Amino acid sequence: MIKLNVEIADNYLTMAKGLMGRQELPQNAGMLFKFPSITEARFWGKDTYIPLDIAFIHDDKIVDIGYITPLSTRSTISRVPCTMALETNAGFFNKNRISIGHKVSINGNEIEF
Repeated sequence: MIKLNVEIADNYLTMAKGLMGRQELPQNAGMLFKFPSITEARFWGKDTYIPLDIAFIHDDKIVDIGYITPLSTRSTISRVPCTMALETNAGFFNKNRISIGHKVSINGNEIEF
């Protein structure tokens, strides 16, 4: 079982800021975005210095995984509607062999795969 400690972004201000301005993200840490309704999520790396992986989550399952390029205004879009998105350090999902279809268990600020 893989565990990840996350910050929660669940309102307009925390979702808009995300990980912008951060120079680093601790290993096995991330940010979980909880959307108010199911959506086709869009993210970019503008003002974000960290290369990031992003998993789009629906019904406690990863439905898509993408990459966010630092300082880029190119959008990374979920190919499937989702209710949450999880940003982690680039390479996290590959390194831990986590892929589309994996179940996600969220308990407060901790996620287990």
